[in-house]
Amino acid sequence: MLKEQVQDLGRFEFREPARGLEGVVIAAPHGGTEHNSDQIALAISDRTGAGLVIAYGFKSRQLSVNQPVITSRPHFASSRSPSERGSVFREFRRILHKTAKEDLDIYVGVHRSSERHVADRIEVATSGLTFEEANALKDAYAKIRDDLAEGKDFPRLAMAIEPLDRILWRASGVKHHGVLLIAERGLNLRIPQIAFSSPAQEIYTEILSLWADRAIEILRENPLGLPQIQVRLMDLGRFELIESRKRVPGVVIGAPHGSFDEYTAEMVKRLSYRTGLAAVIAKGFTPTEAGGWRINVNRPTEKIFPSEGLELHSQRAKEIYRTFKDIVFQAAAGDLDLYIDIHQYNTESKIQVATVGISQQEAEAIKKLYYEMRASMLDKQSNISAVDLLIEPLDEIEIGAWQAKAEGILRLAQKSLHIEIPSHKAFATVESREIYTRILAALLRETVPLLTRDWQSRHGGKTH
Repeated sequence: MLKEQVQDLGRFEFREPARGLEGVVIAAPHGGTEHNSDQIALAISDRTGAGLVIAYGFKSRQLSVNQPVITSRPHFASSRSPSERGSVFREFRRILHKTAKEDLDIYVGVHRSSERHVADRIEVATSGLTFEEANALKDAYAKIRDDLAEGKDFPRLAMAIEPLDRILWRASGVKHHGVLLIAERGLNLRIPQIAFSSPAQEIYTEILSLWADRAIEILRENPLGLPQIQVRLMDLGRFELIESRKRVPGVVIGAPHGSFDEYTAEMVKRLSYRTGLAAVIAKGFTPTEAGGWRINVNRPTEKIFPSEGLELHSQRAKEIYRTFKDIVFQAAAGDLDLYIDIHQYNTESKIQVATVGISQQEAEAIKKLYYEMRASMLDKQSNISAVDLLIEPLDEIEIGAWQAKAEGILRLAQKSLHIEIPSHKAFATVESREIYTRILAALLRETVPLLTRDWQSRHGGKTH
């Protein structure tokens, strides 16, 4: 094992992967304070041949390892020491890439939970996984656990894995700004304390080692022929392309601010799964990654936050927008007939829809259908707010997406919908997020055929 000390704050221990496993790394970011997580990570690395990184000492000094400190203000991170910026994520990232010997294709993080209310399951926060892949990994875990359980007395822990399952682990910083942002595919495991007791630890070490070996095979080689997300990693963030499961060309759902508008990345992934439509999700590109600026992604500009100032053009914003645009057209598989942009905001309580190429008659149809869907799905859901909807050109709206219309992605489609969702209403709770995802999915299933009739007439009336 190689070692690298970071001042007097802590150290990393690491080793490279075996031949053929380049790009795959197992890590225990809190190897000392999360007792025995380092031993499980070591066993998984031994079993799989993946690279290994273990961090010691940093958490006891209140330094974050697997994510940076999230900020919205201008800063000059390059000139700050780890103790000043409250994180050794930059050093951790460098060690991960050094260990991987190339890009970080698959990351498996091992954590020990201290929370009693999740004592019955292993929770897995993920990046870059489809619903189908998550289901395959969950099935593989259950089979390995049950095969090894025969004739043995130990607690049989379930597995909850994103995006298939909702998890209670609040891992948004790691997913949107940390290690799961920089890994093409990531599995961050939180293991309950009961799995570390004797004799359970020995059994679960074997279970998780065998499972990680199978997970790497499923994700790298795709022997089951599952749908997979195409990931494009960039210095300040990442893009995820989900192809249409129903082979519907010309229609794309986008989340250009998937980290800044925190819940939109998850919503768009679920909308794509529920509707079968293609999707493009951007993560990162926030003030945390860009020195206090937000890269707008769906247009070639950036802006300081918090600020009401003008958007500025920059070379990096142009490059990121160009990449986003290219990926959207790749997802469309040709002409872009309908583009749907999903955002969240916190200044009003209504869904606001800015549009391009939408007639008043089409807007009336969309609005009518929305209220029908809302009434149906909020029936007997008195704990969830009934959010109203405003849509151009039928209604006047506050957020008109003027810049994205003038020089961004909205002007490149035959028709566009820019949907702003009130965070303190529709995204207030897990339950409300799920309900409004279902409402919008049902709305898209009904309205996409209405808005793409010209496309259907050119293609013999087929929708997939």
